[in-house]
Amino acid sequence: MRKEVKKPNWALYLIVFLLIYPVLKLVFRLKVDRSAYHPPRGPLIVVSNHQSFMDFLLVMLTVYPRRLNAVTALKFFLYRPLNTLLPIMGCIPKKLFDPDTRSIKGIMAVLNRGDAVLLFPEGRCSVDGAYMGMHKATGKLIKKLGVPVISCRIEGSYICMPFWRKGIRPGRVRVTLANLFDAAAISALSAEEITDGIDARLGGAKEPDGPLGVFKEKRLLEGLENILYYCPECGREFTLKTRGNAIYCHACGFEATMDRAAKLHSTRGDIASVHDWYKLQCVYERKFLNETMAPVKTRVIVRMPLRAGKGVDECGEGELWLEPPGWHYDGELLGKDVMLFFPIDTVPAMPFDPNDDFQIYAQSNFYMFSPENRLASVKYATIGECAYWRFAANVQMTHARDSGFCTNPV
Repeated sequence: MRKEVKKPNWALYLIVFLLIYPVLKLVFRLKVDRSAYHPPRGPLIVVSNHQSFMDFLLVMLTVYPRRLNAVTALKFFLYRPLNTLLPIMGCIPKKLFDPDTRSIKGIMAVLNRGDAVLLFPEGRCSVDGAYMGMHKATGKLIKKLGVPVISCRIEGSYICMPFWRKGIRPGRVRVTLANLFDAAAISALSAEEITDGIDARLGGAKEPDGPLGVFKEKRLLEGLENILYYCPECGREFTLKTRGNAIYCHACGFEATMDRAAKLHSTRGDIASVHDWYKLQCVYERKFLNETMAPVKTRVIVRMPLRAGKGVDECGEGELWLEPPGWHYDGELLGKDVMLFFPIDTVPAMPFDPNDDFQIYAQSNFYMFSPENRLASVKYATIGECAYWRFAANVQMTHARDSGFCTNPV
């Protein structure tokens, strides 16, 4: 990370606003509600939910002309040309779900000079479209910073730019900006009350003026098997396939279809959305987590960032397994035989790239693990988060949604 977090380049900001904002208005019928938004002068924090990889642009353009220094996942700084573009845009790199004093210092430097910071408290894109909650340390940080907080609620971008596949689909997106806390409220509230307020604002939604969804699409569910691997009908894993607007199990024949409003239709009344299905998948994994569980094991290839701007490099391979104390890796790393241990309390969430890898930020390092069956990346990430909720001595994530992670199975 550079010593100084620069103010976002005004010329680049203006160019993006003039060129990209009209496109977003046209392609996504973008509607912005600013009725409860009265931006204060001086330093402030904008908090937003995170449905898709275009959310940074959505927030940035809807609060223009105020420029935002966005806290951004470290991995995006590893690739060209982002490693050049992101610092120009004033982005602050952050090791996800791992204490990162450098990013905190960067945030404080921005606020001390009177500028604005953008936080995505979830720390990753939503897997299933629902708000995923945050680490409680976020509330403590906001309490310490003591500046006004603006909320930005994004709806519709998940189906227009799905997490499970590449590309965009024309549809409807709505952004709601509102003042959440002023400095006096921050001073009076506890850190827990601050996180509760953010969760309530970002996790809730008002009734839409019109249906959110896509305008026209023949392959709505293409790639959904990258995040859904459990058949709720027969209980088998990795038997799901997608075809057009349908997802089906080739083992038992169960099928669900999606309409243009992102609603699922099947013979099961408990599955009306991707979120409903993903929750069932999480509950399924929690059934097998107990103190005497057999270790969950997989062979993995390990990648790490070794060269600035060159992405990540393959560093070795070995066996990764999970048991109640935490994650273990036994194998080769950078030409040496190593044994690594990641205590369960230090891995509250596991970001993953569908059909590729799952990630652990720990011990000042960043590890990307690709299992033998790369489609299983979502499975190990899901098991990891469920295990955190089951075994962590002091859970530090908030119960912000109707999630399977923290739902005890029947």
